[in-house]
Amino acid sequence: MTRVAPEDLEPSERRTHELLSRVPPHALPLGFRDAVMRRVSGGRLVAWEWIIAAALALPSLAFLAHQVATRSDDFTATLNNVMAAASAESADAFFFIDGSTVLALALVGIASLIATHAALIVPARRTS
Repeated sequence: MTRVAPEDLEPSERRTHELLSRVPPHALPLGFRDAVMRRVSGGRLVAWEWIIAAALALPSLAFLAHQVATRSDDFTATLNNVMAAASAESADAFFFIDGSTVLALALVGIASLIATHAALIVPARRTS
């Protein structure tokens, strides 16, 4: 942290910033990352993470595929409106997205996070 306080700090945050800026930075000891990764991966089985990821993602992906197959024209119009709203400088674009579609996309995202965690832990366990 720099000793110069940013202008956007509130008065209650300035004391904390000053306190933390006085602490000199220290390099982590050798092997710190490996020790942390051993504790994180510590003999846990990741099979349950893959099962949960599949249980969340597969029905959601099936629902999204069904939606695209039956309502592809609505998806195309919505995607075009979203792209137009993102590229326009005004905020007067209108589009409709079904709540179940948003929920399915959110579940696919959560499943992706769980699967990524499971994939990251497996190589760490093999090297330790």
